[in-house]
Formats: sequence, C-alpha cells, structure tokens
Amino acid sequence: MRFFGKKPKAETLPEKFARLLQFHADMAASTRSAIVELKRQNQPALLIENYSHLVHDHCEIAVMLWRRGEDPRAAIATTHQAWREMIECWDGVDPNHQLPMSAIAGITDWDLVHSLFWLVGTPEPVLLDFPRLLEERYFAYSRFLLHRVTGSAVPSPLADAIDRFQAGAETLVDLDFRDKLALLESDPTASASETLIARIEARWPKRRNTGFYRTSAPLNAGHDVSNDLSVDHQLACILHLKGLTREHSPHAWRWS
Repeated sequence: MRFFGKKPKAETLPEKFARLLQFHADMAASTRSAIVELKRQNQPALLIENYSHLVHDHCEIAVMLWRRGEDPRAAIATTHQAWREMIECWDGVDPNHQLPMSAIAGITDWDLVHSLFWLVGTPEPVLLDFPRLLEERYFAYSRFLLHRVTGSAVPSPLADAIDRFQAGAETLVDLDFRDKLALLESDPTASASETLIARIEARWPKRRNTGFYRTSAPLNAGHDVSNDLSVDHQLACILHLKGLTREHSPHAWRWS
C-alpha cells in the first residue's frame, strides 16, 4: 500500500511578493556587510562586483513595489545610491572602464536600472556595454529604446544590429520592439497610439510561456513567475515621455 503526503499549499501571489521582497532585502543587507569587509581588505574588484549585486537587489525591490502598486521611489533612490558607489569605486581603480563585464556580474538588465533612474528624474549616463548588446536582439532592442527615450545618440554598431535583427523578423520580441518604436514616433493624440499600446500590453502575458524570454532575456523580462512580479519598463518610459496615462495598467508609471 502506498501512502501519499498532503500536497503542499500553493504559494499565493501576495505571499510570493512578501517572500521575494524579504529575500532581496536580506541579500542587500548581507552584501552591505561584505562591502564593509572588502573595503577593509582593499579588494576593489570584488567591491565593484558586490556593488553590482547591491544594485540588483534594490532594483528588484523597486520593481516589485511598482508592480504591487506601491510607490517605488525610495527604493529607486537606494538603488541609485548603490549605483553611484559602484561607479565611484570603478572610476577609482579603472578610470578608462576597461574592466570586463564578467567582473560586474550582479545584474543582467542594466537598461532597467537606467529606466528607473530616468523615470524619477535622476538619469545617469549609460556606461555599461557588453557583448550580448550587439549579439542578442532583446538586449539590442532594449538599449536602442533607452537611447531614444533619453534623447542620447544611438551608436552606429547598435543601429546596424537593429537593422540586422529586424530584417524579416516576426517573433514576439521583434513585433514588440516594432510597435514600441512606432509608439515612440507616433502622435500621442492619434487613435493609432491607443491601438499600439493595447497590442504592446497584450504581449506581456504571452511572455510567460515564450521560450525566448526564458533563454535570451533578463530574468525579470516576463517569463514564468516574473510575469506577475515585474513590469514592462520600456513601455512605461515611452508612455511617460509621451505624456500618456494608463490608469489600470501595471506597466504605467504613476508617480511624479
């Protein structure tokens, strides 16, 4: 005779938020302690890496608060402080920024970090380039949109990569980029803008089970559980830039 234990109760979404918010807060506190010791030991390379982990954890907290409908600006300010400390440390030991990205390994979506800074009115220069930026379409599309939203020049190699990726491409990520670019260039008062926004918003739930977002995009780009915990920061920035509001959209930026 076989006996089966009681099936564990499934975690609710509020419980998941609470658990992960606490996890990232604990990780940030642990990293802060490690940073104190690394400063004492004069370990600048490890300091830079740990600062990047600190940026990551505070960024995750900010995004989850946003998705939960809570004001994330204090968490973004804390993320910004960690970012400035990382850059100060980096400038001190590597003023020409030649350190390989493998040494700055705490986060996979620097464009999300820059989007948060821009949304709260404290933009930072985009300093971090990495091979995937020109080799993988999600990262190329994301950086291109960030440059366009913030009004900075798009580097020629990135523009060339965009042309290459867009040639005949019809996958979810390609269509998403195409509509976001069209929204960015559209008249915000035109009815076409509403159609574009609706299409872009409808694609977010589709990311949950799309393999591309599991293998070729950052962890918080909407695959699996991140679909309920994260936001489409690219859409949020475009809406904010164009002065477009979406009262019931989880992706809209509501704080001024």
